[in-house]
Amino acid sequence: MKISFVDDDSFPQNKYSPTVPRSVNLLTDSIIIGTSHGLVCLFGYYLNPGHSRKATAVIWNPSIRKSVAIALPNLDMRVAHALGFGVCPVTSDPKIVKISGTRSRHMKMKGVTCSSRWQVEVFSLRSGVWRNSYGNLSNNLVNLERPHSQVTIDGSIYWFGVENTVGSDTQYCFLISFDLLSEEFGEIHLPNELAFRDKMELHLFNYCDSLAVIRQRIMDDMIQVWRKGNGDSKSFTKLFTIKKPYRYRWYMSSLPLGFRMTGELMMRKANKGEDSETLIDYDLFSHHINDLGIESECSSLLVCLYKESLILLDQPDI
Repeated sequence: MKISFVDDDSFPQNKYSPTVPRSVNLLTDSIIIGTSHGLVCLFGYYLNPGHSRKATAVIWNPSIRKSVAIALPNLDMRVAHALGFGVCPVTSDPKIVKISGTRSRHMKMKGVTCSSRWQVEVFSLRSGVWRNSYGNLSNNLVNLERPHSQVTIDGSIYWFGVENTVGSDTQYCFLISFDLLSEEFGEIHLPNELAFRDKMELHLFNYCDSLAVIRQRIMDDMIQVWRKGNGDSKSFTKLFTIKKPYRYRWYMSSLPLGFRMTGELMMRKANKGEDSETLIDYDLFSHHINDLGIESECSSLLVCLYKESLILLDQPDI
């Protein structure tokens, strides 16, 4: 594992190989849920005696070598679900959000039977317990696209959601937000050019501290970059339409991974034979391509923003 902390002219030569804690090394089938305020949150499974698996999240602060493992209860992989992670900017309390589809639309909340398609649970590191959330997640939500794809910006977590158009079976994509302080859900509708397209074409990113959606068009290998307005604005503006720097036989061979603070788009580029990949950055204005010299197994590269913090300082050493 290699991490570069400084996004300046020394990137990516300024590499750091962190000490990976046992709590992370023991995870199987692990993925990164998200990063926030210097913390990395991973999800995977611990193997128990008898080969049973225990769903677990690990919150890790690489810079101070601290981590904490949290069991994820009632996680049914047979139903739609999404995980989210973020640190509340007001209280500095790390939180994990678990959204799960219910097998029955009827469930008891606070002793009252109600109709609900989704169950929401929130884990607060400060309290150390999971609890049901009674936020305002829309019951019209049909599905959660890309269940492990999320972005945390300005105190809110964002995911892609899908709803049916009123009066028809046509589905459209929109954004679900979760406020880490109030624990209320919100919805942000996307421009029609994004909402009614193939959901596999859409990617959610942090672009220079703004929420951004990239549409990577499958048929012609064009990339569109859309950015949400600042503050309470829910409008999106199309910033760029560019051609992918590489074209391959299959769609996953070249995918956007994230943005540098200077605005370059970082992408994975499949190497010959497509059994490994290289990290590149692509200047959206000059179209210059820079090979960053970082290679990995196919589909294993991940890019996320990171800043050092002292959160988890009160946790035991790893």
